[in-house]
Amino acid sequence: MSESIKIIISGLDYAGKTSILTALDKKFDFSKYIAELKPTIKVEYHKTSFLGLTVYTWDMGGQEKYRELYQNNQDVYFADTNLLLYIIDVLDEERFETSLSYLDNILTYFNENEMDIPLIISFHKFDPDKRGDEDINNRINKLRETIFGKYPSFKILFQQTSIFDIISIIQLISYALSVFDDKFFDLSHLLESYLIKFNCSSLIVFDENGIIISEFYAEDIGPDSYIVLLESIKEHLYLLKRMQEEKYESDYNFTTIENSLLSYLHKIEIGGEPFYISVLVQEEEKERLLHNFSDFVSDISEIMNTLL
Repeated sequence: MSESIKIIISGLDYAGKTSILTALDKKFDFSKYIAELKPTIKVEYHKTSFLGLTVYTWDMGGQEKYRELYQNNQDVYFADTNLLLYIIDVLDEERFETSLSYLDNILTYFNENEMDIPLIISFHKFDPDKRGDEDINNRINKLRETIFGKYPSFKILFQQTSIFDIISIIQLISYALSVFDDKFFDLSHLLESYLIKFNCSSLIVFDENGIIISEFYAEDIGPDSYIVLLESIKEHLYLLKRMQEEKYESDYNFTTIENSLLSYLHKIEIGGEPFYISVLVQEEEKERLLHNFSDFVSDISEIMNTLL
């Protein structure tokens, strides 16, 4: 991978672009910050690191006057882009056409300049209480079909996000960053194989910022188990922060979450950097997990070293 990447996060005003970045940055206490947000003026620049990469995120204001500015100076704003993260407010149905038109302008520039840019579409404000809404789900399906049909040459990944589901935000950014190296697919396959070997519900690898490097889940996770899984991940994000603040050197013990379901967070170091392995497993499978865990750490370290 190159040493730095440029990610554009774009969409109409009030789509939730800045809220997504704020939720990610303030993942432990972000509600008050989002309430105070004002529309982005022109472009706000964010810098972070990910597996040795310097990541520059351009949060592009979505008001009409700024969209016109970007279109009149496309080489300034869109050149050298490595990834487009485009946000569509699923509740703002009246402006779907405007949003799709703006997206078309950006992708036309990429096409004309022969830029093979991966694209992630976030259907945002898909809050937990809206997930059973048939009308909203139909809107999302129609948008997905329209975008897929119009841009067959682009590599497109669709996500559904909400600031009230921090895991959906973390996954969005994780998927965005993982498109830059095929080794992420090797890592995913490794997690899949060990998930079967451990007979566990989930395997997740975080970096020190709480960004998911890779993840894999059991196929038979039902709605109730999925809620438990999300709570486990959130708890591990809090533990991760505590381990950093207290300079905790050893592992936390297994924690019983519900009935016989156990949660475990394990810290490892790869290339001198800390990473965290999150596991959700049934109590009767604990010994199987511990018996094979050192092999898992060795295998995951081997792949991760190629990414650093």
